[in-house]
Amino acid sequence: MEHQTIIDFHAHLGDIFKDAHNVIYKKGLKPREMPDAFTAREERGFKGPFMTENTDQALREFIDVNHERCRANTLENMQREMDECGVDYVCILPIMPALSFEDYEVAHMVEPRCIPYTCVDYRLGMDAGKKLLEDSERGAYALKLHPVLDMHALDDPLTEKALEYWAQTGKPVTSHCGAGMYYYPEINDQYATPEFGDLKYFAECARRHPEMTFVAAHCGGTAQGNIERLASLSEGLDNLYVDTSFRSHEDIELMIRLFGRDHVMFGTDWPFGSYKRQIEQVKIATEGDQELRDLVFWKTANKLLHIF
Repeated sequence: MEHQTIIDFHAHLGDIFKDAHNVIYKKGLKPREMPDAFTAREERGFKGPFMTENTDQALREFIDVNHERCRANTLENMQREMDECGVDYVCILPIMPALSFEDYEVAHMVEPRCIPYTCVDYRLGMDAGKKLLEDSERGAYALKLHPVLDMHALDDPLTEKALEYWAQTGKPVTSHCGAGMYYYPEINDQYATPEFGDLKYFAECARRHPEMTFVAAHCGGTAQGNIERLASLSEGLDNLYVDTSFRSHEDIELMIRLFGRDHVMFGTDWPFGSYKRQIEQVKIATEGDQELRDLVFWKTANKLLHIF
């Protein structure tokens, strides 16, 4: 059987959270056994909410497994699953202050299949955009925004200034979408601003900058109705793309109908999503249409990123 080229447009390497465990090059790390809402949802075909119970315990368990997966998010583990599942390239998205472009620049040198993005260092204020231009010159393929963990909305003056600089590169911007929590409720406000993940900010940002290409992570988040809401908010925008992370084949089919067959890209949000089952969902959604399958798995991503 001919090899299916695959580019994962959306992944992370290392620990993206506040404790920033230095794990990228560690060997033999595995997540501890614990309740795992990610695996459970994958086994349900990526259907329904991550948390099937609306309790404080369920929320804390979900936050725990998020952090545990990052504590074992090593290059070794990523490479193993890439090899097992036939993934050709993985785009790695840094989130400051835990991980920077420099961290991923080195990872790319060690493993050329890792495609480094950059992110805004808000500590630089209005000069953050100048750093982004330097990162682009050094090989950053795209810009990652995470308004929830950055704690800066997409209409924040610092974000807008950074985007003005990034527009000069002609390279895409991908942003987290969704208003989830990343830390226990009693400390979450110190490290995250969930409301900044609302889809209205993303769609408005893409509309303000028609000269730039924007990618909505998870196609707007995984809450019910987010695909349709994003499509409504972004009506008429040709510069908006989406990725398939955490999405069922039914969702992917809907995304293709609403956003266009050449505006949907394969993504996993590794280490939170694994490869095997997410690849299966894309294959089901594109059964019988190899050209569409290639578009989702690699052609559209390569058109935006120019990897090869």
